[in-house]
Amino acid sequence: MNSEPGPPSGITTTGTAPEGMVLVAVPLAYVPQVARLLADLDARQRIPPVPRHRPAPERRVTDWTVDELRRLGQGRSATHRTVAVVLDALAAEPGRQFTVRELSQVTGRPRQKIIGAMAGLTRLLKAHHDYAGRGLPFERVAGRSEAPRELAYRLDAERAARWREARPSRSAGNRSP
Repeated sequence: MNSEPGPPSGITTTGTAPEGMVLVAVPLAYVPQVARLLADLDARQRIPPVPRHRPAPERRVTDWTVDELRRLGQGRSATHRTVAVVLDALAAEPGRQFTVRELSQVTGRPRQKIIGAMAGLTRLLKAHHDYAGRGLPFERVAGRSEAPRELAYRLDAERAARWREARPSRSAGNRSP
């Protein structure tokens, strides 16, 4: 019985290679490694399947109503109070972009308190308001020309008017810390 392997599949006994192939002499001891190398090369050339992405569900965004803004302004937590004072400042100058430093100066609140309130705001809105449907009560803008890496915040005129209507007892000059 002959223990030597026969010709690889696809090679004829006459020694000719099928079309698109070349015969290469390889020592028998290296045949398994060459076979693995060829398999690896084949695997690298295969185009991986395109992952199927589910289309994002349509998100129906509605704007903040006066009633919802009023509820936000009446919240009792430190985050509620700080965000309400920030919204007072933003509503006093609709369209203007305020950095945290400027909001701190205008509101009299420490920068870290404003940063902390902004950090906890999403969690608060998800727990007590329709964050998925409404988003943030203000617009967050990525940088201004003089401070491109610093976030800025603003309210458009329409939302500022709604906020002022929701907080009639507050005026731009009457902010409590």
